[in-house]
Amino acid sequence: MAGSKAPIYQDPDGLERALIDLVRVGARGHAAGVRQLAGRLVRAVPPAVADAGAFRIAVHDALSAANPSKGLRFDSGAIPTDADGLHSLLNVDAVPVADEFVADERLSSELQEIVAERERADELARAGVSMSRTVLFSGPPGVGKTLASRWIAQQLELPLVTLDLASVVSSYLGSSGRNIKSVLDFAKSGPCVLFLDEFDAVAKRRDDDTDIGELKRIVNVLLVELDRWPDTSLLVAATNHPQLLDEAIDRRFDRVLKFPLPGRAERRALLAGANHGEVSVKVIELAAAAWEGRSHSVIMRFWELCRRKAILHDLALEFVVVSELIEQFPTNELRNSVWRHAHDELDMSNRKIATLAGVSHPTVATGIRQAKDTK
Repeated sequence: MAGSKAPIYQDPDGLERALIDLVRVGARGHAAGVRQLAGRLVRAVPPAVADAGAFRIAVHDALSAANPSKGLRFDSGAIPTDADGLHSLLNVDAVPVADEFVADERLSSELQEIVAERERADELARAGVSMSRTVLFSGPPGVGKTLASRWIAQQLELPLVTLDLASVVSSYLGSSGRNIKSVLDFAKSGPCVLFLDEFDAVAKRRDDDTDIGELKRIVNVLLVELDRWPDTSLLVAATNHPQLLDEAIDRRFDRVLKFPLPGRAERRALLAGANHGEVSVKVIELAAAAWEGRSHSVIMRFWELCRRKAILHDLALEFVVVSELIEQFPTNELRNSVWRHAHDELDMSNRKIATLAGVSHPTVATGIRQAKDTK
C-alpha cells in the first residue's frame, strides 16, 4: 500500500534493513562499505533465507566477480600528504621483503594463521566465518613487530603502508585527526597491510588527565574505524606499552599477538641467517648464548657492527665477532669459553684477550684452563 511503513519482507530478522543499507552504501560508491555489509550478512544469514549455504556462496561469488578494488595508487596525487602538500604522511612499500624475520614456534604459528586466513578466504566466507581484520602486536622495543608486519605483507603479496603515529602527532599537532583519517581512507582504497607504529601515541586511555583533547577525540575516531575496518585490507597496530592503551581500543582488535624477547633458538637462527659461512657454528652458539635477554634489533646491530669493523680493518669476521664478545661481555658466565676459542682457534694471545676484556692476563690464563677442565 502506498505510504505504508510495513516491511517488504514479513520477517523480523533484519533482512529488509540489510538490503536498504546495501543500496544506500552502494549508491554512494562506497565499495568497502558494501563488502562489510555483505560480510555481515554472510556471517549471520537471516532466518528468512531458505538455504543458508547457497546464500553464502552466492554472496561470496558476487563479491568476487565485482572486483571492487584494483589496488592502491602510488602516484603523488593519491598518497596522503600534510596540509601544505609537501610531506607524505606515510611510507608505502609496494614489494615488501622480510626474509630475515625470525619468531618462536608459538608466534610463528599465529602469524601463519593470519596469512592462511586470507589464502583460504573463500572457505571461510562460505562457512560464514570472518577473517581477522585488525591485529595488535604487543611487546618490548626491537622484538620484530615492524618486521613481522612486513613478513605478512610479503607472504600475502600485498603492499605495506606504514604510518608512524608518534611522528604524526608530534609534527602535525592540531591536524592529527584529519591526517590519520586520510591515511586510513587511503589504506581502505585497495588491498594492503596497514601498519600503525607507536599505536599508544594516540590510543591512550581517555582517563589520562595529562592528555590533550585532540588525542582523546582521535581515540574515538579509532574506535569507529576498528569496528568498521573492511576485510579487504589488514590493519596491524604495534605498541611497546600495552598498559597505556584505552581498554575500549584493546577490545576492538580481532587478534592480539604478544612478541617476546628471542629465546636461545631464535637468537641462534638470527645470527645464522645473517652469517654467510664466515663464522663457525661454535662462535654462532657462543654469541647466541651471550646475548640472552636482548632484543632482535640489539643482536643484529651487534652483527652489523662486526661486519663493518671486519671490512674497515681487513680482518676475518670471526676474529672480530670473538673480539667484540670478549670486550662486551668481560664478566659473562660464558667468557671462559669465548677466551678459550680466541686462544685455541684464533691464536689470540692471553695479553690480547686480557686487554680486550679489561682484566689481567693471569685471569685469562685461569679462565682458559677452567674452560678446558669443564669439557
